[in-house]
Amino acid sequence: MNAFLEFSEKFKSLINSIFSKIAGIILISTLLFALTEITRRYIFSVVFQWGQDAVIYAMVSSIALYIGVTQIKRGHLVMSAALELLNAYKYYRTIGILKIFVSISTFLFCGSLAVTGWPTVIKSLLRETKTESLTFDLWMFQFMLMLGLGIMAVVALLQTIEDIIHYVQGKHLDGKLELVSDV
Repeated sequence: MNAFLEFSEKFKSLINSIFSKIAGIILISTLLFALTEITRRYIFSVVFQWGQDAVIYAMVSSIALYIGVTQIKRGHLVMSAALELLNAYKYYRTIGILKIFVSISTFLFCGSLAVTGWPTVIKSLLRETKTESLTFDLWMFQFMLMLGLGIMAVVALLQTIEDIIHYVQGKHLDGKLELVSDV
């Protein structure tokens, strides 16, 4: 069990280091491009016709990649008040079971979206569907979204197994509450 936990931590660390940097680079470069476009629009009265599409799709793509990293840190949709209340009344088993339930739900939801979304990506690629400015292919954005959801599903699967291992080992009974949790 400890070997799996070590593997899981190394794998999540690898995903974190790769995709957080890629998403960060995309986001910062998009921000700089958007600021350049604002300057060009209001000072020089010229813009790229495709500039708005580029900013929108690049930002959404970087966010789609970063959701897997957010899942690694369990830093989304945290309902700490409910956890603190359960912890205060010493419902440690309930917290452990809820963590497993939420991890399984996240895996099933993101995994099903990632798997069923690929036909849409392929259809957009074959039809050569374009963005509103007719400059960019839409399949690239859809690919990034499916990749982000797939990463999130893989991470949620690893976390489900980790949560089950921790529950079996009784780590939920120590009363230490992780406020960074996806419950």
